[in-house]
Order: sequence, then C-alpha cells, then structure tokens
Amino acid sequence: MPGAGRYFIPPHTVAALARARGGAQAVTLLRSGQLSKRKLLVRALHQAAVRRDPAGAGLDAVYPRLLDLSHRDPEAWRAVMLHPYLDEGLARALVVLERGEEIEAEWLAWWERLVAGSPGEDWPVVRAECDGQVLQLRLADSGPFRDAHGHTLDGPLTGERTRHWEKALSAAWEVLVQRHPWHVRAMAACLTTLVPLRPGSDGAAVSSAARRGYGAVAASLQDDPSLLALTLVHEFLHVQLGALLDLLPLHGPPTGVRHHAPWRPDPRPAGALLQGAYAHLGVTDFWRAELTVGGKRARREYTTWRGHTDDAAGTLLASGELLPAGVRFVTEMRDAVRRPPVASGGSGTPRTKGALAAELRALGLRAGDTVLVHASLRALGPVTGGAETVVDALRDVLGPAGTLVAYTQTPDNSDPARWHLTRGYAVPEEHWAGLRARLPAFNPSCTPSFGVGVLPETVRIRPGALRSAHPQSSFTALGPRARYVTEEHAPDCHLGQRSPLARLERLGARVLLLGVGYDVCTAFHLAEYRVPGRPRLPYACVVADGQGRRAWYHYSDILLDASPFAELGRAYEATGAVAQGRVGDAECRLLDLAPAVAHATERLSAHA
Repeated sequence: MPGAGRYFIPPHTVAALARARGGAQAVTLLRSGQLSKRKLLVRALHQAAVRRDPAGAGLDAVYPRLLDLSHRDPEAWRAVMLHPYLDEGLARALVVLERGEEIEAEWLAWWERLVAGSPGEDWPVVRAECDGQVLQLRLADSGPFRDAHGHTLDGPLTGERTRHWEKALSAAWEVLVQRHPWHVRAMAACLTTLVPLRPGSDGAAVSSAARRGYGAVAASLQDDPSLLALTLVHEFLHVQLGALLDLLPLHGPPTGVRHHAPWRPDPRPAGALLQGAYAHLGVTDFWRAELTVGGKRARREYTTWRGHTDDAAGTLLASGELLPAGVRFVTEMRDAVRRPPVASGGSGTPRTKGALAAELRALGLRAGDTVLVHASLRALGPVTGGAETVVDALRDVLGPAGTLVAYTQTPDNSDPARWHLTRGYAVPEEHWAGLRARLPAFNPSCTPSFGVGVLPETVRIRPGALRSAHPQSSFTALGPRARYVTEEHAPDCHLGQRSPLARLERLGARVLLLGVGYDVCTAFHLAEYRVPGRPRLPYACVVADGQGRRAWYHYSDILLDASPFAELGRAYEATGAVAQGRVGDAECRLLDLAPAVAHATERLSAHA
C-alpha cells in the first residue's frame, strides 16, 4: 500500500482557509491528507488485529485485498479509501480491539464488500447544475456509521423523495453559484455525500458534519433554497476545518476549561468553540452577501452572526489554548468577519459575473484572445464573489481557446539590504544576516505574489494554472497557451526578450487595464530592454538548489524604471489605438501589446 506522505501547507493557503476561502486547490491538499490519515488507520487496525489474533481477528481477508487493490487499480483503491465513513468505521474497530472485544460481523462484511467494489449501498445520486458549475451528491440513505452525525436518520428514500431532494439541492446550488461563487468550486470538489436526516421533534431543520466523515454532510430537507444553501456552507466549513486540523493542530490537548459560546447556553471546550466560530464565519459571510437581496432578514442575521463570531474569536484568542498557528488562524478569521459588507464608493450595486462579462465584451475583449490583465478590484466596485467572479467573467469571455495571463511578481524575495525598495520598508543592518539565513526559497507552485493585488493570486491558484520560474518576476497563465507563455523564463531576465512578455508579443496578445493606469503596464518594460545602453544592476534572491536546499542566486539585469510609463501610455492612447470603456465602476483600457511596445521603444530610444 502506498506510504503516507508528509505535508507542507503554505502560509497563504492557511490564511485563505481561515477566511473561509482556499478554493479547490486547498481541497486537493486536504483530501490528500485524509488519504494519508486513512492509510495509517488501516495499518494500525491491521497491526492491532494481528496482535490480538495471528489470523487477523477477521481482517485476514480484507487487508490483503486492499493491499492488492492499491497495486492493481489505484483509482478504485482511492475510491475505497476516501469513502466518507471508512474513517469512522476504522476508528470504532480500533477501539473495539483495544477493549478486547470482537469486531462486529456487520462491519467486517461491509469492509469486504467495500474493497470488492460493491459495499451494498445503492445510494441514489442527485445532480445540480448552474452556469456550468456542477454539484453531484450521493444520498446516503442506508449503510453503517452514518449515526456519527448524531441525529435521527431518514431513509431509505423513495423515488419521489429523491426527486424532492434533487429539486431542493438544485435551487440551493443556484443561490450559491449566483451569489456565493467563492464557495462553489471548493464544495463541488469536496462534498460527495449527503445523509438525509429527519427534522427535529419540533419540526425544525437539523444538520451535521461528522468529525470522521470527510466529504459528507447531513441535513434534513428544506424547501427554502437560501436556507439549504446556508446549511451546505455551514456544514462544509466544519468538514474543511476538520480536515485541516488533521494536518495542522491549532490548539493544545483538551483541558477541563470551558468557554462561552454566544450561540448556545452550554460552555464549550476550545476545540468545539473553534469549530463553531469557523462555521459561523461562513454564516456571517453568507448573510453579508445576501444583504444585496435579503432586506431586513439578511441585515438582522448578518448583524447577529457577525457579533457572535467576532466575540467567539476574541474568546479563543484570550483563552491561552491556541497554538501559534491557531493564533494566526483565528486572527485571520476575526479580520475576515470584520470585513465590511459592501465595498465603499462606486454605485454600491454588486456586479454579477454575467454583467462583468457583458461589459468586457463591450470593451472589445474577444473569445480566443490571449490577454495580460492588470486590475484594481477596489476600482471595479462591489462584485458578487469578488476576485473569483472577476476571473470567471474573464474566462467566460475568452472561452476555451483564450488564455488569461497575470503578473505574479515576488520582488520581496531579495536581499534585506534592498527591502526599502522591494518591500516598501527598511530594516536595521544588524538584522540583515539573520534574515538572509531564513528567507524562504522561491517555489513557483506555492510562493504567493507580492504587491500586485488579489487578481493575480486568484489566477495563480486556479487548477490548471501554470507559472514561469523567474524568482522575482514570474507570470501565471491559464488556458491553452499557458505553457508556451510561461516556459523557459530565463532566471537572469526579468521582463525582456527571454521572458513571457516577449512570448506574449509573438502571440499577438492584448493588455487589459481594469481600473489601473499605464504606470503598472508591465508590457512597457519590454521596451526598456530594446533601448541601447540601459544601466544594469546586481540582483540577489533565494532559490531551491535542486536537492531540497535553499541557495542565494546572484545575477545582473537592467535597471527597471516605470516612471515614464504613464506618459508613454497617454502618448500611445492619443494615436487612437486604445479601446476605452467602463467595467463595473472602473475606467478600463484594452490595447494590443506588440504595437504598444513598439511605440514605447521608439519614444524611449528618442530620449535615451
């Protein structure tokens, strides 16, 4: 059976998860952690069974079959290992063996069927789709270990009841896709199973996420699409935090101390309070977005849950029970819950993906374009779903043949002696040596960009995005031309002939300035390289040496100077070659890269 791996969770991924974000990329990492956890549990159970009985205590047939399956059909093995209730079943069996008791025959039979590919669960499958986003769930209306959810189970389901569930989930999914798209990809990637529950004795809706039921949520049927959508968000975040805690402890071992939870009368242990606060961050986030359509009810719910979650975060931070990673996580949570509900300025009416796409097309962006985008989300004004929606709108317009490119620079990966230039602040000379020894190496797959806003990071972490390897001036791209754009970026050429800019020029790419000026038009740097006699500077940054170690890389390149770019842009715009218009609240410009660079080269050469 493949070995269990070791995991590094990038700090920016942890921060995104703390904000109830993270997306499908974080789900992929957390799912991998769950797979390793279950490998360890399978081994532990087998070892415990053999210690108890050399014949394996009834597991003698199951374990070898699972081992064989891992070699013969890795995909089928993964499906078995990631069954949502395998974790719960393994944990219960371990407890039984430790007590000296016998494993239940029903459990053994279920495991044998599971490994054989037919666990005996004929679970109906329901599918919801909206704007190309798909949620497919199995309705777990039978089978063992579902009682881990702690509520009365419903089922088996009739065909009519299944159709009722599919209709309700489709309506809830439409709410999520249209008004909460930042959760959509993560939920679709994580959730595989829904356990139908009966309502509470008073008829109230109930829901649950089991700590050892990764990928599954439980809920009673609700006909209000917004409330069912809210339930899915709330329970998904419980699942997400549970998976993170399996990889990254955020608090110490349980103590006898109990803490006030604003949403319930009984005091809670620190771990339970963290789970509740995180799930209610999702509730706050949900009602914040619903303010645009929800009237007094949304305002009341948002105000209530914002206060409760903020209070709980403060209690956790003052508890003394959080580990350093937990302090950073909860601080990020508190900052997220305090985020204002609507961006300041502009029209105040949040744009949807469809509205942004229509405005981008009106500006002149076309299907099949390769486009380098620089953007200010603040200038765009309020957007339902923020940067994720902006990227979705751009990709909708570009279509499957188009390629989206963003500049993901990391100038902060530099000698501390130059941080007054690259980071915007200076550090005393006595700290330089220590900082040089600790600065992390650039890693194209996980080093976050610096100083270029939210949109490049949003593109960078999308599944399928590629990134060039320059340790200070990388680009990320998403689409069929992404590999051509990002490959072979010379490490001693920031933005010249051996950089993605030159490749974009050869592709006939375009530049889109969304609410920003020509002063950030990176393409003009390509013109600097074509002016003879440009001064050169020494540069230094930290890179990986190919053997798992970090090393300082020293090189020279031209002195980059963006100070003329605003004037260069105004002069080029005066030729009539720039399309102008509004997207959201922002003034925007769309131009062809090659002629703009040629014009800039001519003007810079004339003043050299």
